[in-house]
Amino acid sequence: MPVIFSPALIARLISLLSLFCLLLSTPIQAATQPPLELWIHPYLPAPELVRRFTPLAHYLETKGGRKIEIRISTTYKEHEKRLSEDRADLAFVGPFGYVQVTKRHETKNILAMMEGNGKTVFHGIIAVRQDGPIKTLQDLVGKSFAFADNESTMGTLVPQNMLREAGVEIDRLSRYSFLASHNDVALAILGGFYDAGGLKEEVFLEYAHRGLRVLAKSPPIPEHLFLAGKHLPVPLVKVLRKALIQLKDPAILTPIQKTATGMAPATDRDYDIVRRLCQVTANSAPLPGK
Repeated sequence: MPVIFSPALIARLISLLSLFCLLLSTPIQAATQPPLELWIHPYLPAPELVRRFTPLAHYLETKGGRKIEIRISTTYKEHEKRLSEDRADLAFVGPFGYVQVTKRHETKNILAMMEGNGKTVFHGIIAVRQDGPIKTLQDLVGKSFAFADNESTMGTLVPQNMLREAGVEIDRLSRYSFLASHNDVALAILGGFYDAGGLKEEVFLEYAHRGLRVLAKSPPIPEHLFLAGKHLPVPLVKVLRKALIQLKDPAILTPIQKTATGMAPATDRDYDIVRRLCQVTANSAPLPGK
């Protein structure tokens, strides 16, 4: 004897089946979305940068609903090229790097800028050994100097400008080199390989107790910033921007930067001061390999 279903029962079964299919398909669709890549310039060793940015990546995953994988550019130049060609979903970049990218290309989607101790500016340091005889920037004439990567804001652009303003042009140094990271600069000074060097204040503070001393401190420079690729959906960009600006959790912020207290909105015009520094140093930029 055939089983006869009432129209109401059939409609209910169809409704339940549709709901089941929807629930089943949702995670599959989410899983097919490729992860977002967060690219970072190599201002510190790659393993250290991955460690520092992993809590932030996890936080943004929960807000944006997309897995985020951390990628470290091999050089500053490679990082800038990637951003120029819009081949990064998300990126962390220094002030000089951002200016270089926007000098040749249109402005990028700024998500937020770092905030340290409640401020959106930071400083560079020209450091020497604590027990050394150098007292002023003018004393660096005839001395050796360690820069960081030649595309680094606080490792090259800012200290070069500070030296020039003190009357110490590059050709008045006995020698100079470009090292891989700010950490390398600190270690090179401590090891006696160079008389002085330029590095960001955060890294200087990590090594100061080993015997570094501040020779000069730079004027304030706008902080590092996060960018979003222009190929990302606008709703996702808005969600990520809001998530960064609302972020106040020290467990996520301080691994990136010990003084970090949050993130703030930023515009392209905030980096005009860096553009002016670039213009001033354009005619006297040091050349690698001296």
